[in-house]
Amino acid sequence: MEIWRQLKIDGEAGAERLVSEYGDRLFAAAVLLCPDGSDAEDLVFRTLDRAVRKISSYRPTGSFFAWLYSIMLNFRRMDARRKRPEENPGTSIEAIASDPGRPGAPTSPPEAADRAVVREAVRRLPPDAREAVVLRYFAGLSEKEIADAQGVRPGTVKSRLSRATDVLRAELLDNQPERDSMP
Repeated sequence: MEIWRQLKIDGEAGAERLVSEYGDRLFAAAVLLCPDGSDAEDLVFRTLDRAVRKISSYRPTGSFFAWLYSIMLNFRRMDARRKRPEENPGTSIEAIASDPGRPGAPTSPPEAADRAVVREAVRRLPPDAREAVVLRYFAGLSEKEIADAQGVRPGTVKSRLSRATDVLRAELLDNQPERDSMP
């Protein structure tokens, strides 16, 4: 049975299933969108709570996952509008990268450093581009699903992704440590 149907029929069992199936994926994206881990947890909680309470507004014409992300993105945008820039500091990437309880946490220090560099580069993207990158490359949504979640046309998503990957590629290549050339 589809999760949205289960939520409509049995809210408690549906909510448990919602958390187990989508909680980790939402949190992985929220960590990239929020200034710190506690904000990410709060964002995921509010998203799941809203999804349970507003399940009657879900129309099964689109992706359920994209619907959840659109709720999360709307909350994130509201939060960003409420905070002044000085109240919205950067996150501790080291804390996120070294959190062993986080899904997909790195297993070695070099892997943690590499992920931290990528996460920091993604965080510096403009908000619309960052959302598109997170949804595409970290959450695995299609361009159409991203377009639905962001409320834009698929061509706009494609353009945002193209520009963002160009920026990320250039930045990450510039930050590579010098390697000794082999004889």
